[in-house]
Amino acid sequence: MSAQLFESDILFLQRILAVSGFYKGPLNGKFTPAVDAAETALEDEYKKIKTRLGEFDPRSESNIRTLIPAAQAKAREFLNAVKGQPLDYRILSGTRTYAEQNALAAKKPKVTNAKGGQSNHNFGIAWDVGIFEGGKYYTGATKKEEKAYADLGKLILSKVSGLEWGGNWKTFTDMPHYQLATGKSVKELRALLENGKPF
Repeated sequence: MSAQLFESDILFLQRILAVSGFYKGPLNGKFTPAVDAAETALEDEYKKIKTRLGEFDPRSESNIRTLIPAAQAKAREFLNAVKGQPLDYRILSGTRTYAEQNALAAKKPKVTNAKGGQSNHNFGIAWDVGIFEGGKYYTGATKKEEKAYADLGKLILSKVSGLEWGGNWKTFTDMPHYQLATGKSVKELRALLENGKPF
């Protein structure tokens, strides 16, 4: 298996594999047989979680796959919790490398204040959700769409334990955002990731 996740940033891949518990080697940015084996182990775990908790649309799956295993399970619990609802829910983004985060932070109009290493998306624990109605994407621009994201947050927090919702944030409210509740600050998570230590 060649590098499939984060193939443009092997150091980042090593770190995610390490915090996931699958890689014990050096964090040196080199793709080695040990990295390959760890990535295969993470892929095998992804398949086990998918078998246990269900498979979803291809876009959601591609983003779930980038998360650490504990977050993969919670993302699937999230999608199971919205089955049968009148709207369609998909996971639109998962883990981002620092470079991807920096590119997003540079966009205009501003969509995030977080640079690389400052977002929970950089640690494999966070995902963003999109709401669709008949194929139409809810951007949150109307009161109806904003209410749909707010209602979703309340529903999820009542059905899925161990999550934090960006809709509850005070400084930069982010209603499509969900993440594992780790009890750790971004600074703490960044230090753990960069040293390859589990959260």
